[in-house]
Amino acid sequence: MIENERDGREVLEAMRGGPGSVTVRHFRFGGKGAPTRFLILEIPPGAAEGGHVHYADDRNGMGAYEEFYYVIAGRGLATLGEETIPVGTGDYWHAPLGQARGLANADPAVMLKVHLTVVLREPASG
Repeated sequence: MIENERDGREVLEAMRGGPGSVTVRHFRFGGKGAPTRFLILEIPPGAAEGGHVHYADDRNGMGAYEEFYYVIAGRGLATLGEETIPVGTGDYWHAPLGQARGLANADPAVMLKVHLTVVLREPASG
């Protein structure tokens, strides 16, 4: 199965409580990639994926996800834990379970485009 640029897109307003709208491109592979998911985030100027945390026990119902970010194009501000760091094309980072993360476009004119690999971990029983 070959997917194309038009398949699997959705626009999320106020993604995770962030300002503006973010386009999310899902690469579904007919479910064959589970428990891993692959996405492209397109974050326009002034928009952001709001800060959030994925917990091992899924206490907030957001899923027990580890996330791996890779900046394809643009400039942003990545929040990981208590730190906010400027990021740009070619930068990558891991957001483990239990650590806050978020991402904002830091460029006034250019789209921030990020490849996101999400790995679902089985929720730990509490």
